[in-house]
Amino acid sequence: CTLPSYTVSHFITMSVPLLQWLLTLLFLLDSPCAVESLIECYSIFDCQVKVGPRSECINQKYCSNPYHNGGCLANHYHPNYDKEQQHQNPRIRTCTSEDPPESRKRGLCRPSSMGYAEIRLASQNWESVFFSVWILQILLGEVLQVPVTVETGVSDLNVDFYDQHGSFDYGRSNLWDSLKNAQQVKDCRKMMKRNNDQDDDEYQPCAHVIPEVWTGYESFLKQMREDLVIEQPASLGALAGNSWWTPLYTIHHDQSLATFVGLQGEHNRRKLAETFLRPTTWQEYCQEVSDDDCDTPDDVAPGGAPEAGEEGLYFAGVDRYTGYFRNTTDNDCDNNPNCTGHIVDFPCGWTSFVEQQAFYNKIAVKSDGREPGCGGYTYGEMTQIWAAANATKSHVLMLWWEPEALYQQYIGTDAEFQRIALPNPTQKCSENRVNYVDRCSPDQAVRVGQPEGACADYPHALMKVIGTSLYDVSHDPQIAESLHSPAYETIKNFRITSNQLGQIFEYWFQIGDDKWNLDPRRAVCRWVVENLEELESFIPQTHPRVVEDDNEAREVPIIYIALSLAIFAMIATVTSLFVTYVQREKRIIRYAQVEFLFLLLFGLLMVSIGALLSSLPPTNPICVSIAWLINLGYTLQLVPLIVKVAAVNRLMVAAQNMKRVELSLYSLYGAVIGIALILIAMLTVWTATNPPQKSYDLSLTDSLTENGETIVLRTHYCESEKKIWEYLAVTWQVLLLIACCILAFQTRKIRLELNEARTLAMLVYSQFIFVVLRALTLVLESSIEQTALAASRSIIYSCDVAATLSIYFVPKFFRNEGQDCNENPFISTHHQTSSHVHRQSIIKKGSAEKKSVHIWKSSNRLESIDESENEEDDENFDTSCTASSSLIRPVSFAEDTNFRTHAEWENSDEEGESLPVVAEGDAEGGTEGGDDEHMEIVFVDADDKSDHVVDT
Repeated sequence: CTLPSYTVSHFITMSVPLLQWLLTLLFLLDSPCAVESLIECYSIFDCQVKVGPRSECINQKYCSNPYHNGGCLANHYHPNYDKEQQHQNPRIRTCTSEDPPESRKRGLCRPSSMGYAEIRLASQNWESVFFSVWILQILLGEVLQVPVTVETGVSDLNVDFYDQHGSFDYGRSNLWDSLKNAQQVKDCRKMMKRNNDQDDDEYQPCAHVIPEVWTGYESFLKQMREDLVIEQPASLGALAGNSWWTPLYTIHHDQSLATFVGLQGEHNRRKLAETFLRPTTWQEYCQEVSDDDCDTPDDVAPGGAPEAGEEGLYFAGVDRYTGYFRNTTDNDCDNNPNCTGHIVDFPCGWTSFVEQQAFYNKIAVKSDGREPGCGGYTYGEMTQIWAAANATKSHVLMLWWEPEALYQQYIGTDAEFQRIALPNPTQKCSENRVNYVDRCSPDQAVRVGQPEGACADYPHALMKVIGTSLYDVSHDPQIAESLHSPAYETIKNFRITSNQLGQIFEYWFQIGDDKWNLDPRRAVCRWVVENLEELESFIPQTHPRVVEDDNEAREVPIIYIALSLAIFAMIATVTSLFVTYVQREKRIIRYAQVEFLFLLLFGLLMVSIGALLSSLPPTNPICVSIAWLINLGYTLQLVPLIVKVAAVNRLMVAAQNMKRVELSLYSLYGAVIGIALILIAMLTVWTATNPPQKSYDLSLTDSLTENGETIVLRTHYCESEKKIWEYLAVTWQVLLLIACCILAFQTRKIRLELNEARTLAMLVYSQFIFVVLRALTLVLESSIEQTALAASRSIIYSCDVAATLSIYFVPKFFRNEGQDCNENPFISTHHQTSSHVHRQSIIKKGSAEKKSVHIWKSSNRLESIDESENEEDDENFDTSCTASSSLIRPVSFAEDTNFRTHAEWENSDEEGESLPVVAEGDAEGGTEGGDDEHMEIVFVDADDKSDHVVDT
């Protein structure tokens, strides 16, 4: 039902104040229905004068709800709070999913700083529930920052306290399915999203709590408890109960009507039939009572015939239709021995025992409404009938309840509700009540139930039904405990008495500006402000909370240590780059391959930069950069070593087997790039699908703000949603270390200048320790404070860089290589067998260039290459002295039967000729010195530009 547009202006001149309040309520023909009664405006100035500074003029038609802008507490000052302080830091309401997008942009609401889950409350369809819902919205949404929305059961009806249009709509009651839906989806926003594109018939309600439930549903609630849909219903605090009521003027007319004794028995049948007549709709009056179908206005229908949509009204105002009570056939005891008086009963679905009470107490009354089965009336029809009785001073008997707006409004008038005393209630009577389903049965025997249940409806505590879903969303185990919502405990603790509800009704009736828009909201807000301290007692300890960044967390020694070490690692790496470049002609540097050393140092620089970033306050770009720098840096540290040592190992194995192997330097670089690309692909997928982001950890403290809020300190750190990526990164580094370890073992016996087995072993051992420490931080990250954890990782990275520099580079920088070959005009050839060592120094004829030939003879081929340097008779001979060169040309080992002897080669005039590695002797494998095989490794001048330069 929607209030016709003419109603407010048409009835505003009514002389009876009570009827002004009822002018909208009487139009509530059925549930659900929308009520509109708004303050008109033409500009924002009109709203600021009529409503307040936070109201706006919507479409130059009506003023907006001022509580949409900021909320209740931001519009009112609490008497115990300093006004200036509250003005500077108002408690702005928390935004919800139903707020227009511009509300947050304009600062009309604030997002929950704690990230609490949104909860949803069912509003039922009577005013006392509205008030409880609104109080909880203010307490949770403005004090505790918990977003709260309202479920009416109908998609286009709204009774949210903060609704921009101030809607006051009556939805559906007892939405048990809403609790079941919430138990399934937990987050009701998901259900609302599904409903957006559906018709009203398909609308699925969702609510975590029904704040007010009456008795009569015990068996149904018991089943829901067994199904784990709800918890045990708890008391709301207010006492309520259904009773039979009649106006005070009726009791003055006949005091015997005040108790069931004056109503029961056959001797009272006629009295009831003649006293309580049947109400008549406007259309029925015109068709069955009026002489001319209301063509001529009379005292009952001054407005003449009803207009469209008014035919079923029982009351339309004293100058339209005052209502009419008539003696029908059911009231005619002369012609109907079973005559009855009339009683107004509840609609189906509501808790009522009228027929059971009347039948077994032998009270001749009956309800004749249009509800099938029980003959009940809708909420709107019931309020119209009482208004019509008051307007015509007709006697009426009606089932009603308290506390309630209609009951409160008539207090102090001659139409004040007077309770009819029925037999006293007992526990046995309570257990034999007819339930709300059976009372609407077409079978009267089912509707009347058992005689033991015919007592009065005793006052009882209203219940609040809390779904199990409320605890689930408030205490989600996936969320840190400091972020658990206080909604569950607050609602469970919430209480409100009948007198407190009555006070809100009184405030409502006193205002008289906008009965169905602003006035009830003003009344509730006023009551909340006046009783805020009592309401705050329902809030669990350590709430409300406020999040503040823990700036002191970074003012600890470990952070400064991490920063210092990271800076030192960067400086040391840059220094190593410089020294490597300066000493690039040094023999041991050349043997280690300068280009590969630069790659390794570049990787160390990346790790040291990552260590520095790890000790800085995190941001999303920094978090992603750390992942790339650390993992790519470790790869560039180890992969060049792996590729280089693998190439040397391959050459040595080929030489042993007298096979030709051609290696291009570009192929070595390609191997490094190829392996690095594998990691880059992994990092790209990581960044695209689940990038490291700035996250935070919250810790609850005992500190309070000036407003009494508990401080929750927020510490930021970098984290990916899925931990698998961090474990994959550590696994990648472990695999590289294993590869280094294997290659170090395989190359342990090659020439000393090329043999990095011991160095690699030390390097692997060092990095293995640091990777274990790195993995340990992943395992212990849940038990270590995040700032300290990030600083610890930074220290690990920095120490790893320093250790690598110390193990691999520093010995090379400070190694004394003795006499330089360039100062010796002779070329030396060193022959060693297992039984003798001899030297041969020659000068190549016809050329000023030097060639150095080193020959090792062994029956086991490369049995122990570096043993030659330990021979006593060779202690002054530098076997590693070669022409100054680095491996920048293709390399070949040749197995050739068309070889020349040393003497032939020594006498050769060919420039830059490369001497193949051969088995000295004839093509059949014979040797000069006997049957032993031997191998020659030849070092020639790299300045020679031939395609086959041996420099190894």
